[in-house]
Amino acid sequence: MIKIKPTPKELQQSFDFMIAYKEGDFGKNVLGVSTEEFFEFIRIGKLCEIVLINHLIQNKIKITAKELLIPCPDKHRKGPDFIIAHSNQEVDVKAANKSFHKRLLIRDDQFKAHIHDIYIGAKYIDDSGIEFWGYILGQDLKNTNSINFGHGTCKNILLSDLKPIELFIEKCKKGETIN
Repeated sequence: MIKIKPTPKELQQSFDFMIAYKEGDFGKNVLGVSTEEFFEFIRIGKLCEIVLINHLIQNKIKITAKELLIPCPDKHRKGPDFIIAHSNQEVDVKAANKSFHKRLLIRDDQFKAHIHDIYIGAKYIDDSGIEFWGYILGQDLKNTNSINFGHGTCKNILLSDLKPIELFIEKCKKGETIN
């Protein structure tokens, strides 16, 4: 697990994204949480994506993230958060954002809409720190059971059971396919 402190610019980008999302009336609150909490989920998820992408770029890992700061007007974004340039693998970052959250979760409806090559589990601590735990291949996640944690059935895996994020970064640096 690696812990990264977001920069003021990354915090502002995620806040601006949330405001654009809110003002554009994008997405749908399928979680059944308050509107305020829904938009905070959006901000935190985007912050985790931005921080990880910038970390990868600082490590000279080429990625494509054309729509990173563009809100998706659909219920689910079908495209990935980013694509690893050397392997053309699609990556989706999933953020746990409550102190008791210990799992990478993907709602079944979102998972079935589009299975990404790789899912990365992040744990938002607060605006001064995000933990990136590891990754799982979409095909491996496909074989896990779905559980309802209160907001619909989800594919899930404990953050501690993910393959280490350090391995992901190492393979990317070497230009290897993530497996």
